[in-house]
Amino acid sequence: MVTTEAINVIIRSDGNDPDFYATSPQAPGLVFGRRTTQDLRAELQDVLSFHFGRPGPFDMVVHHERHFEIADGELVTRMALDGHAEDRRAVYMALGRAAGYEDQASGLLAAPPNMLGEVVYVCTVMSDTLGWIVNQLDPRGDTINIAVSVADIMIFTTSFTYNQHREGMVAINTKSYDFDTTISQVVREIGIVKPTSRAEEPPICV
Repeated sequence: MVTTEAINVIIRSDGNDPDFYATSPQAPGLVFGRRTTQDLRAELQDVLSFHFGRPGPFDMVVHHERHFEIADGELVTRMALDGHAEDRRAVYMALGRAAGYEDQASGLLAAPPNMLGEVVYVCTVMSDTLGWIVNQLDPRGDTINIAVSVADIMIFTTSFTYNQHREGMVAINTKSYDFDTTISQVVREIGIVKPTSRAEEPPICV
């Protein structure tokens, strides 16, 4: 697994239950919930200190997840609240709109699921590295899907698999990439995108 000082904290809501809860791949077994994101984030440092048995403060990267229960399966969208949050939000909102349309939702759910059976899309920017994404995954190995905006009119998606037995590498379309590979490099190499709809329908994510 990639070593990093930052702890990825993933905060999830499912759109129905008003509660929010946090987990972290760097803190196995941690599940912490509160009624609001403000209350949850206010206590995260203390919770992490208790979990790790050492004082903070901890360097955190906070991600927000939205969980959608769709007839054909479970869809999750994830957005990091970092310096690129505005660009990530555009992708996050496009995926959320697509989830409301049966044909587009089915297309999104056709991607590989993770170990829990959820199809997870991470909203990325071109400068993100595969290593940055792997740090958000189960250290035992996992599958995730990336989504990125291309030229503001396209959404590019692809899937990759991380396996702890192939240290320092991830697989995309059966090809291996190292952790320093950027999303931009992946998009250029695969080179297959489809334009989003320009009508009032939400963007088509492929």
